[in-house]
Amino acid sequence: MTQDDVGINGISRQMVSLIELARTDITASKLKVIADNLKVKVKDLFDFE
Repeated sequence: MTQDDVGINGISRQMVSLIELARTDITASKLKVIADNLKVKVKDLFDFE
């Protein structure tokens, strides 16, 4: 999956890159967009087990 795939609905590839590099803050709504594009729940983005 590419950065374009993750951010296709509402988040630019550049923003996804900044998020990955921890160079920007992310809002709950953007987390929801990413989770939806990955077909997971938002809480799954924080499950590190």
